[in-house]
Amino acid sequence: MSLTPHPDPGAILAENERRALEREGIPMFLALEDLRGPSRPAADRADGPALADLTGRYASEVRPEAADDDLAALASVVTVVARVHFFPSDDRSED
Repeated sequence: MSLTPHPDPGAILAENERRALEREGIPMFLALEDLRGPSRPAADRADGPALADLTGRYASEVRPEAADDDLAALASVVTVVARVHFFPSDDRSED
């Protein structure tokens, strides 16, 4: 998974909103945190801070007016992250 930010997350979101997702399915990701204690080496969690920075960056670009607890804004950001970083072979440009 690449953590290089997409230059235009708003375009990815707009493209996604034009799609017929009820026929395609919806790409998503889920992050879980084990709060019971350190059970994995820190190297296994190395992408966490970079992914948090990435989602924060997209949030400020895609929905700058949204409050921190705005679930619609969070859904938009998760959509962009999933499309750009978890499904890089989709038929779209990442230039």
